[in-house]
Amino acid sequence: MSKPTDEAAVVSTLRHVLPKDLPNAIKHLSDEELDRLIMAALAELRRRRRRLPMDKTATKMSPGLAKASLTRGQLNAVRAAFKAGVTASRIARQFGLSQSDVRKALVTDHSGEEAPTA
Repeated sequence: MSKPTDEAAVVSTLRHVLPKDLPNAIKHLSDEELDRLIMAALAELRRRRRRLPMDKTATKMSPGLAKASLTRGQLNAVRAAFKAGVTASRIARQFGLSQSDVRKALVTDHSGEEAPTA
């Protein structure tokens, strides 16, 4: 028979280890198992008071890349419609764009830089 303190020491030193190829291992999970894994990971993040890790490339993007969501033709069409007196919300609805993209198109000049405000 072993002593209870020995068992407690063994249990406290046991550690679950993730597979070396975690992305490949996740591919073999069922949808239900994947959902349970995500929920458990999010609960642990909340318990540790941590935020989700962010993609490092997203924070290093230049401001000009965010404005590239519309093609040059769309930008010209949005600007022309606005000059013709069409409201930004109606332009967004007619062209199938987000109102945010329409507003960005209207505050940038043709070179892609923000137009000066008076």
